[in-house]
Amino acid sequence: MERDLVLFGIHIGEHSFEPDQIIAEIKERCIDCGHNFVTIRTPMGKAVPQQYFIQWAQYLADNKIYFLFLYTLQFPPSGMESHLTAETVAKMREIAGEYYIGDLLGEVGSNYACKWKHYYDDNKEGFIPVTDLPDMKACYDNYLTVMSRWIDIEKRYDVPSILCVEATALHKYNAASGVQIPVLELMCGHPEILTSVTRGVARATAAPMWGTYLAHEWYGGFRHEDMLKRKRMKVAMRYAYLAGSQLFCLESGDESIASFGYSFDKDHEICREYRDEWAAFSKFTREDVRPAGGPKTKVAIVQGNYDAWGSWGGSSVWNQFDRPEWGHGEAEHSWRLLEDVYTKRPWCDISNYGTQDLSNSPAYGIYDVIPAESSAETYQKYDYVIFLGWNTMTDEIYDNLVAYVENGGKLLMTAAHLNYSPRRDAEKCYPTNEKLERLFGCRFTGEANFTNAGVKFRADSLSGLLYPGTKNMHTDPIYASGYLTWLGTELTGGCDVGVTAEDFENDAVGMTAVIENKLGKGVAILVATANYPGHPALSPLYRAIMGEMLTHSARCCDIKVLSSDALRYAVYENGKMYLLNTDFDMPIFVRILHGGATHELTLQPMELKTFQL
Repeated sequence: MERDLVLFGIHIGEHSFEPDQIIAEIKERCIDCGHNFVTIRTPMGKAVPQQYFIQWAQYLADNKIYFLFLYTLQFPPSGMESHLTAETVAKMREIAGEYYIGDLLGEVGSNYACKWKHYYDDNKEGFIPVTDLPDMKACYDNYLTVMSRWIDIEKRYDVPSILCVEATALHKYNAASGVQIPVLELMCGHPEILTSVTRGVARATAAPMWGTYLAHEWYGGFRHEDMLKRKRMKVAMRYAYLAGSQLFCLESGDESIASFGYSFDKDHEICREYRDEWAAFSKFTREDVRPAGGPKTKVAIVQGNYDAWGSWGGSSVWNQFDRPEWGHGEAEHSWRLLEDVYTKRPWCDISNYGTQDLSNSPAYGIYDVIPAESSAETYQKYDYVIFLGWNTMTDEIYDNLVAYVENGGKLLMTAAHLNYSPRRDAEKCYPTNEKLERLFGCRFTGEANFTNAGVKFRADSLSGLLYPGTKNMHTDPIYASGYLTWLGTELTGGCDVGVTAEDFENDAVGMTAVIENKLGKGVAILVATANYPGHPALSPLYRAIMGEMLTHSARCCDIKVLSSDALRYAVYENGKMYLLNTDFDMPIFVRILHGGATHELTLQPMELKTFQL
C-alpha cells in the first residue's frame, strides 16, 4: 500500500518579516515543532535581497523541509515583476530539488470574482475589476486574462509548480489558467463544501496534490478568547485530514495574534494553544499511514460551466455590480442544498425509506464537486452525478453526460442546466429535441405552465430511487412551495415518475414534472422546470430527490455507517476508515456494517479515530 505524502507546517510573514531572522524563525516555529513544511510570504512591495532566498533554500533542503513562496508576483518591489528572478528560481531548484514545491498565488478568485463593490474604493492592492461585461463567458474569459499575467511569468521563470490558495469555489478557473495545485483557505466559506470542490478539481485535473491553508486567526471567528473558536480549529484540521488534504499550513496565531483589535504575543495562552494543537496534530500525521489516492467517492456534485458561486465574499456574480440580474439568484442559492448533506431527515419525514436511516449521507461518507467541463473519464469515476448551480451547456458537456449515463451513471439535473446561453438576462436556449430524446427520452413542446401545484410521484422507478409515491396515485400532492415554470414535454421513451397535481384523485394530474429515461446501463433524471434548484419553490422538491440519491448511494454501498449528524467519515483503500466527531461537547456512538459483521465504537468530542475494516 502506497503511503500518502502529507506536508504539515506554518506560514512566515503574516505579522512580521525580517529577512535575517527567517532561518531562526523556521527553526523555532517549524523544525523544533516537528513540522516538515513552511510557506514564506514575501513582504508587500519591499525588496528582499536575492541571496536570502538562496540561503533559505539551502537551510530548508538540509533539514528536509518542503517550502514554497507566497505573493512574490502579486506584490512585487517597485520596478520588478516578482520578488524572485529566474536565476534565483533556477538556483533554488538546483539546491533544494523536491523540497522546493513552487510559487503560491493568493486569493485571486475572491479578489476578482467574489468581493463587495466598495472593497476596491481605496485600491490598496491594485485590484480593479472589470464591471461591464455582457455575459458569463465574457467574465470567464476576463478572469483567465487576469490570471495569465502571473501564470506567464511563473512559466517563464520555470517555477517547480504553480499553486493558488483560494478562499472560494473558483479553483477550476485557476486550473484552467494554468494553476497546477489547488489550495483551499479555511474557514472563509463552508469548509465541507469547499474541500469537496478542491478535491474534485484536483482529481478532475490530475493535480499532483491539493492542500488546505488554515487562516484561523482571521476566519475561525471574531472573538479570539471564545472557547468554541479554539475548538473549531481542532475540528477544522481534523476534517481536512479526513477529507484527503495533503498540504497543511497554519497561517498565523502560533507566533502572535494581531487582528480585530486584539494584540497577543507568542507567550499568550491562546498562541500557546495554537502551537500545541498544531504540533500535536502534526505528530499524528507523521505517525499515521494514510493510503494514497484520497477518500473513496461514489457521488459527484457538478459545478456548472461559468458558475461563479464562491461560498464566501460578496453576492454579485463575477464582480458584476449594480445590475440586479448579476446578484446571487436561484442558481447560486442552489448550493445551499449541500448544507443538508449529513443532516438526517426528521423522524416524521414520510419520504425516508429503507431498513436503516442512512438519509442524506453519501456512500463512503464523502462527495466530490467536479467541473462540468470535466472529461468523460472523470465523470465515469462516479455512480451518481447531480447538477446544482449555474450551467451554460455546451455540446461537449452534453456528449459527456450522454456517455456517462450510457456507461451506467445516474444523472440528475433541471432544464435550467441545459441552457446554452451564457447571459443571465436572456431567454434560455435548450438543446434540440433530437438531443433531448437521446438523453432524457422527451421533447420540449414549447409550452410552459406557471403554477404553484404540488407533485405526485409514481411508486416504481427506472433508477431504483425510492420516491414518495403510491401504487394508484390517490394521494395529496406534495412539495407545493410556490410558483414555478414547468416546461411542456412529450415523452418519447422516458417515464413521468413525477407529475404536477392539485387534487387527491388520480385523474387530476397536470404536467410532467420529473422524467426518468433509461439509456444504456444508466438512467438520466430531468426535473422539467426552467428554474434552478435554488428557487424557493423548487428547493423542497429538488432537495428530496437529491437527498434520495445520496441515501440510495449509501443504501447500495458495501459499507454502511449509522450515527448522529455530528459524524463525518471517509473510507480509503484497503478499508482504512477515518471517523470524526464534529460535536464540540458530546460523545457519539457509531455502528459500522460491513461484510455481514457489525462494528461499534464511541468517539469523544472532536475526536478523530482510525478504524481498519
